[in-house]
Amino acid sequence: MKITITKSNLLTGVMAIQRAISTRSTSPILLCIKIDTRNGFVYFTATDLDISIECYVPAEVLIEGTAVVPARHFTEIVRRLPDAAVTMELVEEGLLSISYEESQLSIKTLPSADFPEIPEVTEGSKFELNTLIFKQMIKQTVFAASADEIRPLFTGILCEFEGDKFRLVATDTHRLAFRQINIDNKSEEVVKCIIPAKILGELARLMYEDDETCCIIITDNLASFKHLNIRVVCRLLEGEFPNYRQVVPLEYNIKMKVNKKKLSEAVERISLFTLANDKSNTIGVKIQGDTVVISSQSEMGHGYELINTEKEGDDVNILFNSKYILDALRVLDEENIYFELTGAQSASIIRPDSATEFIYLLLPIRA
Repeated sequence: MKITITKSNLLTGVMAIQRAISTRSTSPILLCIKIDTRNGFVYFTATDLDISIECYVPAEVLIEGTAVVPARHFTEIVRRLPDAAVTMELVEEGLLSISYEESQLSIKTLPSADFPEIPEVTEGSKFELNTLIFKQMIKQTVFAASADEIRPLFTGILCEFEGDKFRLVATDTHRLAFRQINIDNKSEEVVKCIIPAKILGELARLMYEDDETCCIIITDNLASFKHLNIRVVCRLLEGEFPNYRQVVPLEYNIKMKVNKKKLSEAVERISLFTLANDKSNTIGVKIQGDTVVISSQSEMGHGYELINTEKEGDDVNILFNSKYILDALRVLDEENIYFELTGAQSASIIRPDSATEFIYLLLPIRA
């Protein structure tokens, strides 16, 4: 193998695949990056067997071939290269030469035959989604997934294609985020799978801010995402996702419209007075007449803020986790949002003041 590539393209390819490099494996090959040449492009690949990421970039391919290099050391070399043309050549078995300007480095390689094959997912249920909308959907749901590996099912996000609808649903059992859109390529059957939230989060980071499409293929145990020069393949989580339709209230007794910015700033300030040992970050929300009062107290002191609102229904006092409220407000772009409540001990709903099909369900903290 021998190629000449710009430092910029080399860095793009290497950095795109970092999250798929294993950090816990005892197998040296999973701590590596595979560099491959095909059809005038250089492909960079990494895998931890649960997720595989491939990114290709243009280069001058002088001799086709494959090299497998230790990821951490190679990445640090690439980061520190000058902004100049770089020539990489497999000079002998087990040694990759890296030349730039008047300098040369050499790094040991591992046998390319030992690197796991990345599945070529071509058969299965196929869909195309607008990249910008898909990124937004992930952003509006991924934060609600659990980080507790003891319950792996809740660390995933339900992806569901039904008719002309596509939806993402995430929950950690204390809250639930739901986002739905209409799609053009109608599904004749319900197709659903559970994808690890951290993988969808990484996919959102990798997808460019453009109006292109992301091609998705889902099989019984794998999901493949292809966007421009990026391909991500991951294993699906096994199990039956909870029936989210059963927990979303269909009716409400109280509906409140409030300015999102004012509410967010008030919650942030008042949350400073939550108890230091209170992992629930408890704040009080009192909806009375045309005002909502956000309050909290601890050994540090106490405080409250009053915000004007538009309300329908009864007055109510309710306790919430301030972090959970802020998480939802951060992913909404609307000026105003709606709270829908059925009582102080029941689940509440946050919706945007728009036609966007987003629902955030939040359980109260019991006094």
